[in-house]
Amino acid sequence: MWTRLKLMFNTVVHLKWIQVFYQIYYKVRNRVFDPISFGNLRGYKPIQDRIVLAAFPFSPEATSIEWLTEKDLRFYFLNLPHEFIRKVDWNYEGKGKLWNYNLNYFDFLFDSKIDPDSGKKLIKDYCESYNSLKGGLEPYPISLRGISWVKFLSMNSIKEDVIDQCLYKQFKILESNLEYHILANHLLENAFSLFFGAYYFENDSFYRKAKKLLMAQLSEQILSDGAHYERSPMYHQILLFRLLDTINLVQNNTWQSKELIEELKGIAQSMLSWLEMMTFRNGEIPYLKDATKGIAPTTQELSDYAKLLSVDWEKEISLSESGYRKFSNERMELVVDIGGITPSYQPGHAHSDELNFVLNLNGKPFIVDVGISTYEKNHRRQLERSTISHNCISLDNTNSSEVWGGFRVAKRAKVRLLNDSISEIMAEHNGFVHKGLSVKRKFSVSQTSIYIEDILKGSSSLIEGTVSSLHFHPDVELKISGNDIFVDKIRIKLEGFRSFALESYEYADGFNRLIGAKKIVLKPSETNQIEIQYAD
Repeated sequence: MWTRLKLMFNTVVHLKWIQVFYQIYYKVRNRVFDPISFGNLRGYKPIQDRIVLAAFPFSPEATSIEWLTEKDLRFYFLNLPHEFIRKVDWNYEGKGKLWNYNLNYFDFLFDSKIDPDSGKKLIKDYCESYNSLKGGLEPYPISLRGISWVKFLSMNSIKEDVIDQCLYKQFKILESNLEYHILANHLLENAFSLFFGAYYFENDSFYRKAKKLLMAQLSEQILSDGAHYERSPMYHQILLFRLLDTINLVQNNTWQSKELIEELKGIAQSMLSWLEMMTFRNGEIPYLKDATKGIAPTTQELSDYAKLLSVDWEKEISLSESGYRKFSNERMELVVDIGGITPSYQPGHAHSDELNFVLNLNGKPFIVDVGISTYEKNHRRQLERSTISHNCISLDNTNSSEVWGGFRVAKRAKVRLLNDSISEIMAEHNGFVHKGLSVKRKFSVSQTSIYIEDILKGSSSLIEGTVSSLHFHPDVELKISGNDIFVDKIRIKLEGFRSFALESYEYADGFNRLIGAKKIVLKPSETNQIEIQYAD
């Protein structure tokens, strides 16, 4: 009981007062008023003109739909298929909450298999099910679905008052249920969506609220080097896509003045520069924190979209506030994480991964994160957020930051940067200091090698309880000879370790997709060095 109370206290203490207030306010209010009751037609006016949108890219990997018969459908989200016979059950959660969310996002409207008539048919079916909807009327899926509907209806010149009324009621629910209790990417998505609703319905009330919220959240959430402050490259891509859509909206419509366009473009330029710096030459992002493939538009798709909108950006910048550093040459791309848990009040997509790193060699992933395969609050989710699932030092199978409950963090390690140069970076964290152990790590790079040095300070018994891991991509085949590891012409030299062993692990190659791979589990001493020689 006491342990649980400490865990809760060390989690809640980081929240903003506005989160606590709205957690209480919404719970009390929703016991008196059903949130669906806010979905009224007050202020609704029939639409005269459709808004204009330029063409936009969409990644079909993230969602799929297939008509089996005139009435039967197969949806494919998160690498899991499901068939609906005769009618879609929009409340279906048999594949988990996130699968149901994806069903309710309506991103599938932009699948190549969907034509205007079939898309309109599904939208009307959703409207007919409106009064029985559950998770679909939560503010987050309303936000994403609202944008999807506005884009689809506008681009296909679909005019049906019954659909517009249904959509308007959803925006009214959103307006009264903005996610101040969660903040971060959820509140930013709310703002983007309400902004789209304002343009679609030419609603001044929506516009005033959305504009104020959107600009405030972009100012807070986009860091000085262009990164989104939750430090997930995948969510950065998602939110950049949303920002480009918003630029598209403002740039191509005259309902409001274009006073925001330059500021929005400036933020997009900064986000594009950061993303370009972080993206590997094979086009993939580092899958760090909550990030995986097949969910967000790719960096190339986002770049193409930005060019279509005449948004330019710098190709090389210095990574700083995001807490990432990248070293690269023609053979090697090394991304190092020297950041902490951010933002402190919303660590839902953070992991216990202080001083973690990933490495691509010769344009291919070599040392990787375990990745993410689920958002369900289960053992696998806890494992994927844990220190042991990253290329870090762990102590007695505990975490440097106290991740728990799927999306929560109690005690957090603080990272201190000690040296930061063009060829070397050194930092330390205090995640195990309360147990008597300090951890310091230095990365040095040359034209032919990478050196990773760990310095541990603590009693010999504590150091004996530490483990360091190197997770290799499933395509990497290892050969061990003495204290050296070979992968074709790549040589990994281990110095100072008490012992090491080759073990198996499950690599997350996307949601609900695990692949067997190998990792090296090392038993450190006080000072240890890993040298990765990658030159021919």
